[in-house]
Amino acid sequence: MKAITRFACCLALTGLAWSQVPPPAFEVATIKRSDPTAEDGQMIRDPRLVALAHVSLQNLLAQAYRIKNFQISGPGWLDSDRFDILARLPDGATPDQLPGMFQTLLRDRFGLSLHLEQRTMSAYVLLPGTEATKLKPINAEVGDIRTSKGATRLRLSGKVTMQGFAGLLSNMLDRPVVDMTELKGVYDVDLEWSADDGAGREPDSTPSLSTALRKSRACASTAGKQRSTSM
Repeated sequence: MKAITRFACCLALTGLAWSQVPPPAFEVATIKRSDPTAEDGQMIRDPRLVALAHVSLQNLLAQAYRIKNFQISGPGWLDSDRFDILARLPDGATPDQLPGMFQTLLRDRFGLSLHLEQRTMSAYVLLPGTEATKLKPINAEVGDIRTSKGATRLRLSGKVTMQGFAGLLSNMLDRPVVDMTELKGVYDVDLEWSADDGAGREPDSTPSLSTALRKSRACASTAGKQRSTSM
């Protein structure tokens, strides 16, 4: 993509309908391309400002429509092109209005057009590992969540529920992750795995996601555990 003024993409969404009421909008927003050498994105929000660094349009679409990344189909630059966005919220704006503001930003500043379709997809299933009963929840609230996707490795850390953990993995993988661990409470996780989840890695290299999950003792491998789900 050569400019940031217009683009069209295809979304595979479920249950999404255009609102008859115009969504709220940011008071003002500045958009510029990110430094190509930057790796990790971040979002900072206070009552009046939202600052996003190194964010992809795919990330924005996921936040705007409260969907997962795997539900979005489009050209490669939808995930590869990165932007820095600084936006001011209008007085009295609430957190529930933020997705609508992102929708307006995508439509007005990027010329978003949508195509909705229904698909049947395979899903990973998150199962309890053999030592999951030894894992104890922590006395803490969900938070401190960080995710990063580099060229060779991915990382996810923070205090999460297993359902939230499955949702975060869904955003980082190519298909949904369904939590079937039946583990309750909040857990402190810190996983790093290879972006190349196939064979051929050196024994001392970054582990596959399956291996990283087994080492965590909480969950069994997601690999090979699939089911069809209507998206």
